[in-house]
Amino acid sequence: MTGKKLLLRALKDKGVKYVFGYTGGAIMPVFDEMDKLGGFNFVMSRHEQGAAFMSQGLSRASRSNKVPQIGVCMSTSGPGAMNLVTGVADAYMDSVPILAVTGQVATGVIATDAFQESDVVGVMMPISKQTYMPLDASDVESTVHEAIYVATTGRGGPVVLDIPKDVQNQQVPDEYRFDAESYRPALPGFFYHPTPAREPLQQAVDLINRSERPVMFCGHGVINSNAGKLLLQFAEKVNIPIASTMHGLSAIPADHPLHLGMMGMHGTVEANRAIMEADLLISFGMRFDDRVTGKLNEYAQNADVIHVEIDASEINKNVGTTVAINADVYRTLHVLAGDPMLTYKPRRRWLDKIEGYRQVMAEDLRQEIETGVGADGKLLMKAIVSRLSDLTEGKDLIVPDVGQHQMMASRFYNFQTENSWFSSGGAGTMGASLPMAIGVKLARPDERVWSISGDGGFQMNAQELGTIMEQQLDVKILILNNGYLGMVRQWQTLFFDGRYAGTPMQSPDFGLIAKAYGLPYRKVEKLEDVKPALQQAIDHQGAIVLEFICDPGEVILPMIPAGGGFDDMIVKHPGQEPAENAVEEGGQS
Repeated sequence: MTGKKLLLRALKDKGVKYVFGYTGGAIMPVFDEMDKLGGFNFVMSRHEQGAAFMSQGLSRASRSNKVPQIGVCMSTSGPGAMNLVTGVADAYMDSVPILAVTGQVATGVIATDAFQESDVVGVMMPISKQTYMPLDASDVESTVHEAIYVATTGRGGPVVLDIPKDVQNQQVPDEYRFDAESYRPALPGFFYHPTPAREPLQQAVDLINRSERPVMFCGHGVINSNAGKLLLQFAEKVNIPIASTMHGLSAIPADHPLHLGMMGMHGTVEANRAIMEADLLISFGMRFDDRVTGKLNEYAQNADVIHVEIDASEINKNVGTTVAINADVYRTLHVLAGDPMLTYKPRRRWLDKIEGYRQVMAEDLRQEIETGVGADGKLLMKAIVSRLSDLTEGKDLIVPDVGQHQMMASRFYNFQTENSWFSSGGAGTMGASLPMAIGVKLARPDERVWSISGDGGFQMNAQELGTIMEQQLDVKILILNNGYLGMVRQWQTLFFDGRYAGTPMQSPDFGLIAKAYGLPYRKVEKLEDVKPALQQAIDHQGAIVLEFICDPGEVILPMIPAGGGFDDMIVKHPGQEPAENAVEEGGQS
C-alpha cells in the first residue's frame, strides 16, 4: 500500500463520492491512482476556487439528506493550492465542513523555494479548523479520518490536508494496520458540548415565561442541525415571533405568521424594530455579527439574552449573555419544546405592534413589485425574484451570488423548502454562486436549482459553465444585469453623493458566452416577458442562461448604514419624504 492508496481508501471509508478539483504535478500520483481504482466521481472545475465552492455546495445541500456528505476538493501545490484559499476562507466564515487536499513538493525540497512550492499549512492555518501535513505514508489514513471528524463535529468548518509528493508514493511497511471502524481520534483540546446543561435551561424557561416582548433568532446553526421544524414547534408552543439571520433563511417557511423575515443591515422593518423593543432575545445558532447588530452599544439595550450556540467562543463575544447554553441547537430545542413548565401567552399587544411595523414599507414594496420596472423602464430585481417565487411556489433551491441581487433574493423569495438557501455570507465572496450551485445540484439531483448572479459576480467564475456543460447538469442560471456593481452603487447613491467610482461595468455578450458552452440563452428586457422566460427555464430539461436587463437605480431597503444603529434604519428611497408612522417609530429617512 502507498500513501495515495491509503488516502483514497480513507475517503471511501468516510463515504466520499465526489471529488472536485484540478490536477497538476504535485497531486498527479493521487489523480492517477483515483483513475485506476475507480469508485469516485471526479468533477473537474475550470479554476481551483470553483472546486472549493463546489465542495461547499455539496456539503451545504446534503445536510438534509439521510446520509450527509462532506465536499472534497483537490489541487496541486503552489498556485493550485493558493487558488483554493478564497473558497476555504469562505467555508471557515460560514461554518461549512469541507476537506481540501493539496499536493506538496517532495519533503527533500520543502523550504528551498522549489518549483510551485508554497507554505500551504502556514497560509491555511488562520482560515481553517485544522491543517495537516503527514510526513509518512503510515500517517495518511488516520489523518484523513481525524480531519473529517474535526471538520464535521461541533461547529463545522474546512480542514486542509497537504501531502508531499514523495509521501503519496511512499509504501507503508507490511505490518501496517489501520482499523477504520474502531478508530477514534484522540483530541484532548477539541471540546464539543452537544447536550445542554440543566441549570441554564431552567433559567431560560423562567425568562421566557416572564417575558412580554420576546423575539427568537434563527441562525445558521438551526440549518446545520436540521432543527427548523423543532424551532417552529417551539415558537408556536410559546407564541414568540422569529427573526432570521441571512444564513437562517429557509429553516422555516418564510410566510409563517410568526416569521418576521431577515434581520440586520438589510432586514425587514418588523424584525429590526421588534429586536430594539424586545425584552428578551432567544438566539439559536448565530454569532451576533456586525451585519446583524449594527452599533453594539445601542443594540437591544433593554433585553435579556439567551444564547444557544455550539461554539463556546461565540458566547459573550459581541453581545452580553444573560443565559448561555453551550450546546447543539437541535438537542436544546428538543429539551425546551418538551418542558412542561413553559407557558403560552397570547401576546396580542406585542404581535399587534409588530404587525404595524410590517405595514411601514408594505405598500411601497407591493407597488414596486407590481409595477416591475424603474423610472427608465428597466426591470426591477425584486420583481423578478418575486415572480420566480410565485412560479416555483417557493420550493426550489436558491443559490445567489453576493451583492444587491443577493439581498433581493433573501427578501423576496418565499422559502418553503427546508435548507433551500445557499449563500456566501461571512466572507461575502463574489463569484460563489455558479460553482456552489454545481455542488448543490449534485447533492440533490431531483430538485431544481437556480444560480442567481449579478453581471459582476457572474464574470468572476463564468468559466464554470464548462463544468456544467461537461457534467450535463441542470442548473438554471439567472444574470441580473444592471451594468454596475449594484450594492456598491447603492452605497455610493446613499453615502457618497452619487459618485459612481469604479462601479460601472461593461459586460460581454452573455448570449455568445452561453452559445460557446452549448447552453440555450434568452435576454429579457420587458416585464411581460419575465414570467414566460422563467417558465421556459422551468420547462427546459438542462441548463439554461437567462439575462435580465435591470434598473441600475434600484435600491434594497430597509438599510442600516455601516457603523450605524437600528434607529438609523433607512426606510425610504432617496428624495422621498419619510412616512409619518416611520418617524413616529424612530425610523430615519
